[in-house]
Amino acid sequence: MSRVIGRQRGATLLIALVMLLLLSLLAASSMRQTLLQARSGGAALENTQAFNAAEAALREGERRLVAVSRQPDFIAFSSGFSNCTESNNSLALPLKSAFPDDSKPQLCILSKNFDLSTSSLTQSWALAALQPAGTDRAISYKGSDGKAKFNGYLSWAITVIGSSSVDVSKPTSNLFRVTAVAKNAEGRFPVILQSIVALEVP
Repeated sequence: MSRVIGRQRGATLLIALVMLLLLSLLAASSMRQTLLQARSGGAALENTQAFNAAEAALREGERRLVAVSRQPDFIAFSSGFSNCTESNNSLALPLKSAFPDDSKPQLCILSKNFDLSTSSLTQSWALAALQPAGTDRAISYKGSDGKAKFNGYLSWAITVIGSSSVDVSKPTSNLFRVTAVAKNAEGRFPVILQSIVALEVP
């Protein structure tokens, strides 16, 4: 009788150990799934932040272009420049008139010869533009109040891509491509956005 009871206890212990092992495996699997979901959610949030930052850069580039186009001498620089340094130097006075509260207003308008017309050109520009120190072809955006946290992760460039007018008796509508690039606060997930702006040139 005692042998039977001993065998039953041994079998119960074995079953308990197997059940404990199964529960441990289920718990480990559940924890792994939760961790993956948390990482996926975090990546989605960072991607959304980068997209929002790039869109902010795009809107800022458009806003500055439209503001400068209202200056009387817009026709003098509406064809663009070979690099951002030349653009900023040439547009110093118009920019100061358009943005009197900005201590150092900047706007990069590139000529058609320096257009970011291909994927490889856009990607190489974005790679340079997203460097913290900035480059000759990148303008870092600090926000309209100069205090945004996107500095070094958010930039834009504008290129003149042609004319949409066929009637010489009417003002020419120049087309400008605004290219914006941004990363999220963690410095990952680069996003590139583009838009087309049509402006009349007298």
